[in-house]
Amino acid sequence: MSCLTPTVMREPLIDVVNSNAIVSSTAKICELDLCTMNPSDVEFTAAYKLECNFDERVHGLVAWWDSEFSNLKNPQTLSTSPFNKSTHWKQTVFYSERDLTVFRGDIIHGSIANRKSLTNFRELDIKISYHIDNDANKKDFVNMYKLR
Repeated sequence: MSCLTPTVMREPLIDVVNSNAIVSSTAKICELDLCTMNPSDVEFTAAYKLECNFDERVHGLVAWWDSEFSNLKNPQTLSTSPFNKSTHWKQTVFYSERDLTVFRGDIIHGSIANRKSLTNFRELDIKISYHIDNDANKKDFVNMYKLR
């Protein structure tokens, strides 16, 4: 079934991720004000840097969003983070084509580029670069994803 791997890995998995599966720090890649943003703001490129908290194997990146309702009498934050109570929005898992062996203190860094699909306005094309340099790895690679 290894012939299916490239296709399966191109599509992010929408699922609940347990917080104990997160092995690194977190990084904010985008902040949007839904009241003032332009539609083109959903197309962005951002750098990320994650510090590993454990000796582990990394299989990909996990994404989630928070929505702040700060103009209310009692401000609220709706979070889809794996560190909070699960919601029906879940998280998005971007599995990498290569696993990374990491050690506590290692840094994984790269960039994420997000744009609307040219063929279907309801889909996103996402490009994630991965870079790590430690005693076990020196890896630099890019994965392309289609979020449907």
